[in-house]
Amino acid sequence: MSTDKKWNLLFIEDDRSMFDSGTEMFNQLFNKVDKVLGKEEALKLFDSNQYDIVLGDISVEPEGVGLLKQIKDTKPKQAIFALVSPKDTDKLFGIADLGINAFELSPLQFDQALEQIAMFDPYEEAQ
Repeated sequence: MSTDKKWNLLFIEDDRSMFDSGTEMFNQLFNKVDKVLGKEEALKLFDSNQYDIVLGDISVEPEGVGLLKQIKDTKPKQAIFALVSPKDTDKLFGIADLGINAFELSPLQFDQALEQIAMFDPYEEAQ
């Protein structure tokens, strides 16, 4: 479902990522975006703020899905998306089994993925 509402987003980035975390699309598409490096800082922000959507870049280290699972375990209804590199396609089903949405994409598709995530309604109940 498309919505005109702008969501609050926590973006857990990786400093070695191939995705442009400085893209203007964050400001255009979301109400508030907190960008964070590392597990401890991510959990600290997650615990002290209300985010509609959590986006984790696990394109460099797919093991980062453990942090996303920890967030999902803490708040089961939290909308979470993972960015996955094409070389890690085999991990998509495992990520989906955790209740986490995943995008397999190249750097050129990053802005398009953000547009799709921004249109997602994290509070719409699945039918």
